[in-house]
Amino acid sequence: MITGQTPPHERLEKTPADFEPAAPHGNGRYLAEAHPESETYYGLPALKPTHYGWPIIIYFFVGGLASAAQFIATVIDLIGHAQDRGVVRAGRYLAFLGSLASPALLIADLHTPQRWYNMLRIFRSTSPMSLGAWALSLFGTLSGLTLLAQIIQDLGGQFTGRWMSRLFGLPAAVMGGIVSLYTGTLLAATSVPLWAAAFPFLSSLFAASATSTATASLTLAAEASNASPATRLRLRRFAFLAGATELLFALLIKRRWEEEGLDAPLREEPISSAYRYGALGLGIITPLFIHLLGLVSGRESRKLAVWAAMATLVGGFILRAVLVFAGNESARRPQDYFNFTQAKD
Repeated sequence: MITGQTPPHERLEKTPADFEPAAPHGNGRYLAEAHPESETYYGLPALKPTHYGWPIIIYFFVGGLASAAQFIATVIDLIGHAQDRGVVRAGRYLAFLGSLASPALLIADLHTPQRWYNMLRIFRSTSPMSLGAWALSLFGTLSGLTLLAQIIQDLGGQFTGRWMSRLFGLPAAVMGGIVSLYTGTLLAATSVPLWAAAFPFLSSLFAASATSTATASLTLAAEASNASPATRLRLRRFAFLAGATELLFALLIKRRWEEEGLDAPLREEPISSAYRYGALGLGIITPLFIHLLGLVSGRESRKLAVWAAMATLVGGFILRAVLVFAGNESARRPQDYFNFTQAKD
Protein backbone atom coordinates (compact mmCIF):
# COMPACT_ATOMS: atom_id res chain seq x y z
CA MET A 1 0.00 0.00 0.00
CA ILE A 2 1.29 3.42 -0.90
CA THR A 3 1.42 5.74 2.09
CA GLY A 4 -1.13 8.56 1.91
CA GLN A 5 -3.67 6.67 -0.23
CA THR A 6 -7.02 5.61 1.12
CA PRO A 7 -7.76 1.87 0.83
CA PRO A 8 -10.63 1.08 -1.53
CA HIS A 9 -12.79 -0.34 1.26
CA GLU A 10 -12.44 2.94 3.19
CA ARG A 11 -13.31 5.24 0.29
CA LEU A 12 -16.81 6.07 1.43
CA GLU A 13 -18.94 8.80 -0.08
CA LYS A 14 -18.63 12.01 1.89
CA THR A 15 -21.69 13.80 3.20
CA PRO A 16 -22.10 17.53 3.82
CA ALA A 17 -21.55 16.87 7.51
CA ASP A 18 -17.99 15.82 6.73
CA PHE A 19 -17.25 19.37 5.62
CA GLU A 20 -18.51 21.08 8.77
CA PRO A 21 -15.78 22.82 10.80
CA ALA A 22 -14.08 20.65 13.35
CA ALA A 23 -13.02 21.87 16.74
CA PRO A 24 -9.78 23.83 16.48
CA HIS A 25 -6.60 22.21 17.75
CA GLY A 26 -3.99 23.98 19.81
CA ASN A 27 -2.38 25.40 16.69
CA GLY A 28 -5.66 27.15 15.79
CA ARG A 29 -6.14 25.38 12.40
CA TYR A 30 -9.39 23.79 11.31
CA LEU A 31 -9.23 20.29 9.87
CA ALA A 32 -12.26 20.56 7.64
CA GLU A 33 -12.25 21.91 4.11
CA ALA A 34 -14.14 25.03 3.07
CA HIS A 35 -17.20 24.95 0.85
CA PRO A 36 -16.13 26.29 -2.56
CA GLU A 37 -19.59 27.73 -3.16
CA SER A 38 -19.89 29.37 0.25
CA GLU A 39 -19.85 33.19 0.45
CA THR A 40 -18.31 33.11 3.91
CA TYR A 41 -15.78 30.97 5.68
CA TYR A 42 -18.02 28.47 7.50
CA GLY A 43 -20.32 31.38 8.38
CA LEU A 44 -17.70 32.71 10.77
CA PRO A 45 -17.32 36.49 11.29
CA ALA A 46 -14.71 38.15 9.13
CA LEU A 47 -14.24 40.85 11.77
CA LYS A 48 -13.78 40.93 15.49
CA PRO A 49 -16.32 43.20 17.23
CA THR A 50 -14.93 46.16 19.13
CA HIS A 51 -14.82 46.13 22.91
CA TYR A 52 -16.85 49.36 22.98
CA GLY A 53 -19.50 49.29 25.67
CA TRP A 54 -21.13 51.60 28.19
CA PRO A 55 -18.03 53.71 29.05
CA ILE A 56 -17.62 54.67 25.38
CA ILE A 57 -21.36 55.27 24.98
CA ILE A 58 -21.35 57.59 27.98
CA TYR A 59 -18.25 59.31 26.64
CA PHE A 60 -19.87 59.86 23.24
CA PHE A 61 -22.84 61.43 25.00
CA VAL A 62 -21.02 63.53 27.61
CA GLY A 63 -18.18 64.58 25.32
CA GLY A 64 -20.52 65.61 22.53
CA LEU A 65 -22.80 67.54 24.87
CA ALA A 66 -19.86 69.36 26.51
CA SER A 67 -18.17 70.27 23.24
CA ALA A 68 -21.36 71.63 21.69
CA ALA A 69 -22.22 73.52 24.90
CA GLN A 70 -18.92 75.38 24.66
CA PHE A 71 -19.54 76.19 21.02
CA ILE A 72 -23.09 77.45 21.68
CA ALA A 73 -21.97 79.50 24.68
CA THR A 74 -19.27 81.19 22.62
CA VAL A 75 -21.65 82.01 19.77
CA ILE A 76 -24.26 83.44 22.15
CA ASP A 77 -21.57 85.44 23.96
CA LEU A 78 -20.51 87.03 20.67
CA ILE A 79 -23.91 87.78 19.11
CA GLY A 80 -26.31 87.54 22.04
CA HIS A 81 -27.63 90.09 24.50
CA ALA A 82 -27.10 90.84 28.17
CA GLN A 83 -30.05 88.66 29.20
CA ASP A 84 -28.35 85.66 27.59
CA ARG A 85 -25.35 85.66 29.90
CA GLY A 86 -26.90 83.09 32.21
CA VAL A 87 -27.01 80.63 29.30
CA VAL A 88 -23.39 81.48 28.42
CA ARG A 89 -22.34 80.80 31.99
CA ALA A 90 -24.21 77.48 32.07
CA GLY A 91 -22.62 76.43 28.76
CA ARG A 92 -19.12 77.08 30.08
CA TYR A 93 -19.75 75.09 33.25
CA LEU A 94 -21.18 72.19 31.24
CA ALA A 95 -18.19 72.27 28.90
CA PHE A 96 -15.68 72.19 31.74
CA LEU A 97 -17.42 69.40 33.67
CA GLY A 98 -17.78 67.34 30.50
CA SER A 99 -14.13 67.88 29.62
CA LEU A 100 -13.19 66.44 33.01
CA ALA A 101 -15.45 63.40 32.70
CA SER A 102 -14.55 62.53 29.09
CA PRO A 103 -10.86 61.58 29.61
CA ALA A 104 -11.82 59.58 32.70
CA LEU A 105 -14.33 57.58 30.67
CA LEU A 106 -11.84 57.00 27.86
CA ILE A 107 -9.11 55.87 30.27
CA ALA A 108 -11.55 53.54 32.02
CA ASP A 109 -12.32 51.90 28.67
CA LEU A 110 -8.67 51.21 27.79
CA HIS A 111 -7.37 47.68 28.34
CA THR A 112 -4.23 49.25 29.82
CA PRO A 113 -5.28 52.61 31.30
CA GLN A 114 -1.68 53.50 32.23
CA ARG A 115 -0.91 53.86 28.53
CA TRP A 116 -3.17 56.86 28.09
CA TYR A 117 -0.14 59.12 27.81
CA ASN A 118 1.01 57.20 24.71
CA MET A 119 -1.85 58.77 22.73
CA LEU A 120 -0.30 62.20 23.29
CA ARG A 121 3.32 61.29 22.59
CA ILE A 122 2.85 61.79 18.85
CA PHE A 123 0.50 63.67 16.57
CA ARG A 124 -0.78 62.22 13.29
CA SER A 125 -2.97 64.41 11.16
CA THR A 126 -4.24 61.36 9.24
CA SER A 127 -5.38 59.51 12.37
CA PRO A 128 -8.87 60.31 13.72
CA MET A 129 -7.85 58.86 17.08
CA SER A 130 -4.73 61.05 17.32
CA LEU A 131 -6.70 64.11 16.26
CA GLY A 132 -9.41 63.32 18.77
CA ALA A 133 -7.01 62.77 21.67
CA TRP A 134 -5.25 66.07 21.07
CA ALA A 135 -8.49 67.96 20.43
CA LEU A 136 -10.01 66.60 23.65
CA SER A 137 -6.92 67.57 25.66
CA LEU A 138 -6.83 71.07 24.21
CA PHE A 139 -10.59 71.40 24.62
CA GLY A 140 -10.36 70.53 28.31
CA THR A 141 -7.49 72.95 28.93
CA LEU A 142 -9.14 75.84 27.10
CA SER A 143 -12.52 75.14 28.70
CA GLY A 144 -10.88 75.33 32.13
CA LEU A 145 -9.30 78.69 31.29
CA THR A 146 -12.59 79.97 29.86
CA LEU A 147 -14.43 78.98 33.01
CA LEU A 148 -11.76 80.68 35.13
CA ALA A 149 -12.35 83.85 33.13
CA GLN A 150 -16.10 83.45 33.69
CA ILE A 151 -15.56 83.16 37.44
CA ILE A 152 -13.41 86.32 37.41
CA GLN A 153 -16.20 88.05 35.53
CA ASP A 154 -18.81 86.85 38.04
CA LEU A 155 -16.68 88.13 40.94
CA GLY A 156 -16.71 91.65 39.57
CA GLY A 157 -13.85 91.78 37.11
CA GLN A 158 -16.12 92.52 34.18
CA PHE A 159 -13.56 93.91 31.77
CA THR A 160 -10.76 91.43 32.56
CA GLY A 161 -13.07 88.44 32.78
CA ARG A 162 -14.92 89.24 29.57
CA TRP A 163 -11.67 89.84 27.67
CA MET A 164 -10.14 86.58 28.96
CA SER A 165 -13.30 84.54 28.32
CA ARG A 166 -13.33 85.55 24.67
CA LEU A 167 -9.58 85.04 24.34
CA PHE A 168 -9.86 81.42 25.49
CA GLY A 169 -13.48 80.82 24.49
CA LEU A 170 -12.94 81.15 20.74
CA PRO A 171 -10.24 78.43 20.46
CA ALA A 172 -12.20 76.33 22.98
CA ALA A 173 -15.22 76.52 20.67
CA VAL A 174 -13.09 75.43 17.70
CA MET A 175 -11.75 72.46 19.65
CA GLY A 176 -15.28 71.71 20.78
CA GLY A 177 -16.42 71.57 17.17
CA ILE A 178 -13.66 69.08 16.37
CA VAL A 179 -14.52 66.92 19.39
CA SER A 180 -18.20 66.79 18.41
CA LEU A 181 -17.26 65.66 14.89
CA TYR A 182 -14.36 63.30 15.43
CA THR A 183 -16.25 60.54 17.26
CA GLY A 184 -18.38 59.84 14.21
CA THR A 185 -15.31 60.08 11.98
CA LEU A 186 -13.51 57.59 14.22
CA LEU A 187 -16.30 55.03 13.91
CA ALA A 188 -16.69 55.53 10.16
CA ALA A 189 -12.95 54.94 9.67
CA THR A 190 -13.21 51.37 10.98
CA SER A 191 -14.03 48.20 9.01
CA VAL A 192 -17.28 47.64 10.89
CA PRO A 193 -19.88 47.56 8.06
CA LEU A 194 -22.62 49.54 9.81
CA TRP A 195 -20.25 52.36 10.75
CA ALA A 196 -18.17 52.42 7.58
CA ALA A 197 -21.26 52.52 5.36
CA ALA A 198 -22.47 55.65 7.18
CA PHE A 199 -19.54 57.70 5.87
CA PRO A 200 -19.57 60.68 5.34
CA PHE A 201 -22.79 61.37 7.26
CA LEU A 202 -21.95 59.76 10.62
CA SER A 203 -19.73 62.58 11.88
CA SER A 204 -22.42 65.12 10.94
CA LEU A 205 -25.05 63.08 12.78
CA PHE A 206 -22.89 63.03 15.91
CA ALA A 207 -22.31 66.78 15.69
CA ALA A 208 -25.99 67.53 15.15
CA SER A 209 -26.99 65.27 18.02
CA ALA A 210 -24.37 66.88 20.26
CA THR A 211 -25.83 70.28 19.40
CA SER A 212 -29.36 69.06 20.16
CA THR A 213 -28.41 67.61 23.55
CA ALA A 214 -26.35 70.67 24.49
CA THR A 215 -29.24 72.98 23.55
CA ALA A 216 -31.58 70.80 25.61
CA SER A 217 -29.29 71.08 28.63
CA LEU A 218 -29.05 74.85 28.24
CA THR A 219 -32.83 75.02 27.91
CA LEU A 220 -33.22 73.25 31.25
CA ALA A 221 -30.69 75.65 32.76
CA ALA A 222 -32.60 78.63 31.34
CA GLU A 223 -35.88 77.35 32.73
CA ALA A 224 -34.31 76.71 36.14
CA SER A 225 -32.81 80.23 36.27
CA ASN A 226 -36.02 81.87 35.00
CA ALA A 227 -34.32 83.30 31.92
CA SER A 228 -36.02 85.94 29.83
CA PRO A 229 -38.60 84.95 27.19
CA ALA A 230 -36.26 86.24 24.47
CA THR A 231 -33.49 83.88 25.63
CA ARG A 232 -35.85 80.90 25.75
CA LEU A 233 -37.14 81.74 22.27
CA ARG A 234 -33.61 81.81 20.85
CA LEU A 235 -32.88 78.44 22.41
CA ARG A 236 -36.12 77.01 20.99
CA ARG A 237 -35.18 78.18 17.49
CA PHE A 238 -31.70 76.76 17.86
CA ALA A 239 -33.12 73.45 19.11
CA PHE A 240 -35.45 73.25 16.12
CA LEU A 241 -32.62 73.81 13.63
CA ALA A 242 -30.39 71.27 15.38
CA GLY A 243 -33.18 68.69 15.53
CA ALA A 244 -34.08 69.15 11.87
CA THR A 245 -30.42 68.72 10.89
CA GLU A 246 -30.12 65.63 13.06
CA LEU A 247 -33.23 64.09 11.48
CA LEU A 248 -31.89 64.78 7.99
CA PHE A 249 -28.60 62.98 8.60
CA ALA A 250 -30.33 60.13 10.45
CA LEU A 251 -32.57 59.53 7.43
CA LEU A 252 -29.63 59.74 5.02
CA ILE A 253 -27.74 57.14 7.02
CA LYS A 254 -30.80 54.92 7.31
CA ARG A 255 -31.22 55.01 3.54
CA ARG A 256 -27.54 54.14 3.03
CA TRP A 257 -27.86 51.13 5.35
CA GLU A 258 -30.91 49.88 3.49
CA GLU A 259 -29.23 50.30 0.10
CA GLU A 260 -26.18 48.36 1.28
CA GLY A 261 -28.29 45.64 2.93
CA LEU A 262 -26.77 46.38 6.34
CA ASP A 263 -29.88 47.28 8.35
CA ALA A 264 -30.47 43.77 9.74
CA PRO A 265 -29.06 44.59 13.24
CA LEU A 266 -31.50 47.51 13.43
CA ARG A 267 -34.44 45.20 12.71
CA GLU A 268 -33.69 42.86 15.60
CA GLU A 269 -34.91 43.37 19.14
CA PRO A 270 -34.14 45.09 21.44
CA ILE A 271 -32.11 47.34 19.14
CA SER A 272 -35.06 47.83 16.75
CA SER A 273 -37.38 49.33 19.37
CA ALA A 274 -34.60 51.41 20.90
CA TYR A 275 -33.75 52.82 17.48
CA ARG A 276 -37.29 53.51 16.26
CA TYR A 277 -39.02 54.65 19.42
CA GLY A 278 -36.07 55.84 21.50
CA ALA A 279 -33.49 57.42 19.21
CA LEU A 280 -35.76 58.58 16.36
CA GLY A 281 -39.19 58.89 17.97
CA LEU A 282 -38.38 60.20 21.44
CA GLY A 283 -35.05 61.87 20.79
CA ILE A 284 -35.64 63.62 17.45
CA ILE A 285 -39.22 63.61 16.14
CA THR A 286 -41.07 64.39 19.39
CA PRO A 287 -38.93 67.43 20.37
CA LEU A 288 -38.95 68.64 16.76
CA PHE A 289 -42.76 68.56 16.71
CA ILE A 290 -43.00 70.39 20.04
CA HIS A 291 -40.59 73.12 18.93
CA LEU A 292 -42.34 73.50 15.58
CA LEU A 293 -45.73 73.76 17.27
CA GLY A 294 -44.47 76.48 19.58
CA LEU A 295 -42.79 78.46 16.82
CA VAL A 296 -45.82 78.31 14.50
CA SER A 297 -48.39 79.13 17.19
CA GLY A 298 -46.25 81.80 18.83
CA ARG A 299 -47.26 80.47 22.23
CA GLU A 300 -44.70 79.49 24.81
CA SER A 301 -45.25 76.47 27.04
CA ARG A 302 -42.46 76.15 29.56
CA LYS A 303 -43.66 72.72 30.59
CA LEU A 304 -43.54 71.45 27.00
CA ALA A 305 -40.09 73.00 26.58
CA VAL A 306 -38.83 71.03 29.58
CA TRP A 307 -40.37 67.81 28.27
CA ALA A 308 -38.84 68.37 24.85
CA ALA A 309 -35.42 68.98 26.40
CA MET A 310 -35.62 65.84 28.54
CA ALA A 311 -36.78 63.76 25.56
CA THR A 312 -33.84 65.07 23.52
CA LEU A 313 -31.35 64.08 26.22
CA VAL A 314 -32.76 60.59 26.70
CA GLY A 315 -33.06 60.00 22.97
CA GLY A 316 -29.56 61.30 22.33
CA PHE A 317 -28.12 58.79 24.78
CA ILE A 318 -30.16 55.96 23.26
CA LEU A 319 -28.93 56.94 19.78
CA ARG A 320 -25.31 56.43 20.79
CA ALA A 321 -26.09 53.13 22.51
CA VAL A 322 -27.90 51.89 19.40
CA LEU A 323 -25.04 52.87 17.10
CA VAL A 324 -22.43 51.14 19.26
CA PHE A 325 -24.32 47.90 19.91
CA ALA A 326 -25.72 47.65 16.38
CA GLY A 327 -22.24 48.24 14.99
CA ASN A 328 -20.77 45.43 17.08
CA GLU A 329 -23.62 43.17 15.97
CA SER A 330 -22.86 44.10 12.36
CA ALA A 331 -19.25 42.99 12.86
CA ARG A 332 -20.50 39.60 14.07
CA ARG A 333 -22.53 39.10 10.89
CA PRO A 334 -20.25 37.77 8.11
CA GLN A 335 -22.88 38.45 5.47
CA ASP A 336 -22.90 42.15 6.35
CA TYR A 337 -19.16 42.31 5.77
CA PHE A 338 -19.41 40.58 2.39
CA ASN A 339 -22.40 42.71 1.33
CA PHE A 340 -20.42 45.85 2.07
CA THR A 341 -17.06 44.83 0.63
CA GLN A 342 -18.15 43.01 -2.54
CA ALA A 343 -18.36 45.09 -5.70
CA LYS A 344 -21.85 46.21 -6.61
CA ASP A 345 -23.23 45.68 -10.12
